[in-house]
Amino acid sequence: MSDNNGCVKPRFVDLLMYGVYYAIYDLIKKDTWKIVWKSGEIVFDIIKDEIGVIDDPFKALKRLAGWLKEMGYVEYIEVRKIGENKIEYIMKNPIIASSAKKLIESERIPPHISTSLMFALLKQFNMKAEMIGNPIFMSDGRIIEKWRLIQK
Repeated sequence: MSDNNGCVKPRFVDLLMYGVYYAIYDLIKKDTWKIVWKSGEIVFDIIKDEIGVIDDPFKALKRLAGWLKEMGYVEYIEVRKIGENKIEYIMKNPIIASSAKKLIESERIPPHISTSLMFALLKQFNMKAEMIGNPIFMSDGRIIEKWRLIQK
């Protein structure tokens, strides 16, 4: 009997993503990145109408962040400009944080769910992003990433 009102628990999704991406990396090594990016494009294609058409990439990223929160992927999320063509991406308790951290620590490639969606969204603006440094895993559950947005 479920004690979660019939909803999937975040821990289950986290464990599932860990197992799937651990296995994928063991089978295809660095080609796991192809799965990360392709899965983001597939999911973005499905949700883009929910996000809506926006002519500004920064506003579109904020809308995507809101969608991720609404879907229960994160407890809190914020996208903010920190300079010319630079953003800071702050997530609190994304449901895959534990698996992502373990996969990174074991030198494997994590699912990068929100990142792959961000890349698919930026593609609509003929843009891409480059991470500045590594993600910072805070003790309070926040993950902080800094990105440089680049016009292709």
